[in-house]
Amino acid sequence: MQNGKRSVRLVPKGFSANDAQTAVLEAAGLCGVCTDQQLTVVKAFGNTADYLKNENFNFNLGELLPEGVAIIVKAAAYQALKLQQLATLSDLDFGVKNSVNMVISPFLSDGLEARQLLILFTSNKRKPKNRSLIAAGDIRQVTLAHVVSLEQELAETKSSLQAANELIDAFNENIQSFHEELQSANEEMHSANEELQSVNEELQTINKEQQETNAELTDSNDDLNNYFRSNTNGQLFVDHNLLLKKYSPGAVKHINLRESDIGRPLADITTNIKFETLVADIQQVMQDGHTITREAESSEGKTYQVMTMPYIRQNTGNTDGAIISFYDITELNKILAALGISNKSLIDSVTAIELSSEIISKSLEKEKHLNMLKSRFVSMASHEFKTPLTAIQLSADLIGRLAVEFDHPAVKKYTETIKNAIKNLTNILNDFLSLELLETGKINPILSEFDVVKFAEDITEDMQSLAKQEQRIVYQHTGRGRMATLNPSLLKNSVINLISNAIKYSGPASLIEFITTITKTELIIVVRDNGIGIPEDDQQHLFEAFFRAHNTGNIPGTGLGLNIVSRYTELMNGTISFESKVNEGTVFTITFPVKPVPIKV
Repeated sequence: MQNGKRSVRLVPKGFSANDAQTAVLEAAGLCGVCTDQQLTVVKAFGNTADYLKNENFNFNLGELLPEGVAIIVKAAAYQALKLQQLATLSDLDFGVKNSVNMVISPFLSDGLEARQLLILFTSNKRKPKNRSLIAAGDIRQVTLAHVVSLEQELAETKSSLQAANELIDAFNENIQSFHEELQSANEEMHSANEELQSVNEELQTINKEQQETNAELTDSNDDLNNYFRSNTNGQLFVDHNLLLKKYSPGAVKHINLRESDIGRPLADITTNIKFETLVADIQQVMQDGHTITREAESSEGKTYQVMTMPYIRQNTGNTDGAIISFYDITELNKILAALGISNKSLIDSVTAIELSSEIISKSLEKEKHLNMLKSRFVSMASHEFKTPLTAIQLSADLIGRLAVEFDHPAVKKYTETIKNAIKNLTNILNDFLSLELLETGKINPILSEFDVVKFAEDITEDMQSLAKQEQRIVYQHTGRGRMATLNPSLLKNSVINLISNAIKYSGPASLIEFITTITKTELIIVVRDNGIGIPEDDQQHLFEAFFRAHNTGNIPGTGLGLNIVSRYTELMNGTISFESKVNEGTVFTITFPVKPVPIKV
């Protein structure tokens, strides 16, 4: 190209990756670079130091050329790529002695989709024949055309960006709509979840009731099985289809039944008793509901009294089968024959026994009903009396304040009497209510860990305010740590009861000791007083309900406190003991395991 007659053509082997072609170009005395479409140098060959700036790590050809030349080269490169034709630039000023000619040729490299540019530099020692698309005088026009083209591309790019922006806005609107739908669906799901939770709670309640019903049915079935097992006489139970449902062990002995007979029609079961009218009697009993009693003989020569009675469902009152009882009266008949007692008298006796049994059963039901009424009355009284007692307590407090303002000692004295009476009555009601809860099994202690020292200090402070004149309650704690796992409510009730007794049965200016000790395995609580003590003859009855020692005199009390304390202690797997001497005092000791163990129910 230096003489204008030589041309360079690259074969499709990929110039940028083939060092052999670079060597060929250098051997031909050519100097130049290979760039991509953005004029980034990817390969250089020959001595380019005369034409390019020496800047390490800078591969932008526009920055490596002189500033004036760079603009012309960019325009020519753009024109060459656009027209896919060779472009020649002549007499370029590189700031050296001779002007420079440049040839820019686009080519497609092997393995690349985009075209690259081959750019050659030659010194203009002699003017070559100009075969370029861009003449030296047209450089300004090329530059202007390049600028116009860039502006068009910029406009197209701006239009594309605007369209993309509109698509993004539409996409954002779709996302917002989807977000709102998702939020609505989430709210519906939350609502459905709440409904499911409510249904689940209802199902849990139904399941609990079903479990309780199943437990009751199991208990009833156990009672029935135990009854049948304990019945030495033969007894059968058939349903309304005359299918054998149950029989007592005595029936195996007397009637020769087997386990495989369960579920079979009674008419198909062979027994050793000659009783042709058994099926007819059962049908008659189920029809009219009257009991039929007959005698029958076995193949062994024994005599049985066969009593067929209806099986009545309590919930519907309908007859749903029959119960057949076989009583071995062989020996009885011999005795009756010897004594001349008629069979009618025997039947009357049996009827009388059954009547007595029915009377006893009704009495038991009546007693059960009375106990239920008593429980309801105690519960009602304990709750209903608290409301007027609270009103009286508030009234007494108001009267006491007025008495202080008017300096009326008599009114103050009577007010204190009313308050003490209210306190005693409240304690009595609380004792009765606690006893009723214990009797009905409604107390199920829930264990939790708590600070024993803080717990005891609070009780000491509260009870000190209730102590007699100059009585002192001294609390002391020793041992390993201060945490225990019990039911704080039951324990507090027990400790307050013991300290209240110590206050009640000790004189003024006395000392009451309250001690807690935690060992490796146990929590030990001690309440010690120097009061009236407990007579030795009364000590064995001390924890019985409504029992009071004979030396208590006119000191108020119900005799329930220690019974409640002992039962609370037992509920929490604890033990209670005491030592006492008359006129010397009493020491109560309660011991609990520090770590929780299964609760006794």
